[in-house]
Amino acid sequence: MLDPVRWLPLLPVAASVVAGGSAEADPGWRPRCARGATVRGIDVSKWQGDIDWDAVKAAGIEFAFIRVSDGAARPDPSFARNWAEAGRVGIARGAYQYFRPLEDADEQADLLLAAIGPPGPRDLPPVIDIEVSDGVEPREMARRMDRWARRVKKALGVRPVVYTSAKHWVELLAGSRSFRRHLLWIAHYDSDCPNTPTAWRRWTIHQVSQEAQVAGIAAPVDENRFHGSRRALARMSRRPTRSLLARYRRWQALAEADRLRREQAAATADDTAQTADAAP
Repeated sequence: MLDPVRWLPLLPVAASVVAGGSAEADPGWRPRCARGATVRGIDVSKWQGDIDWDAVKAAGIEFAFIRVSDGAARPDPSFARNWAEAGRVGIARGAYQYFRPLEDADEQADLLLAAIGPPGPRDLPPVIDIEVSDGVEPREMARRMDRWARRVKKALGVRPVVYTSAKHWVELLAGSRSFRRHLLWIAHYDSDCPNTPTAWRRWTIHQVSQEAQVAGIAAPVDENRFHGSRRALARMSRRPTRSLLARYRRWQALAEADRLRREQAAATADDTAQTADAAP
């Protein structure tokens, strides 16, 4: 998912030059290796084109994260098909959203929640994809992320996963520890021990490559490793209990009320603007 132009390989340690010489500085991350088994997965978007999900399943892919949108205004046109097909073939599936800090956090969360629908038996927690700040300072960035995360948890009863790189976390959020209770999906290519922000003691998913070749997918695809066994991956999936389904229905009512409120506010603003234009 990382922009290959902006992303640079991250070294385990960073040096900082100070007056009178050079000294080691804490970079805000540590290399952390997997302990024990890992499970292979991918993440996809419209850039992978039409995917043969039967072939993907046969290739041994156990889980897939699927892009739902870039912010609130740019839904991924391949999401609905990819989401349905991954579910059909029995691959554990999750949705991720490229977070736009300058766009309304609730609207972004509502788009994702509406697209994935009620909790399913092999659905993984949704993911907030953190790669840009759009000029928002770290404390405010964290506040807007938290609003998105609370909206998702209110609807699904689960904390969303945070996707980022160590470099992005330090640069965009000043190494914030506010999300340390969320599972971490860390991007660090060509390394068995990815650099991990010090807010987390372990990572849950490691994005190891953005150029993997997988049967059923013509274009290069992001490859990931889940830190744990297949049984642990299954435990990460949501179970569609009555209480979770009731949560989702309450969110639907809330989202509809908010949508009507926004439409009313926009209509009022238009009327005010037209009245001002018509004034002598």
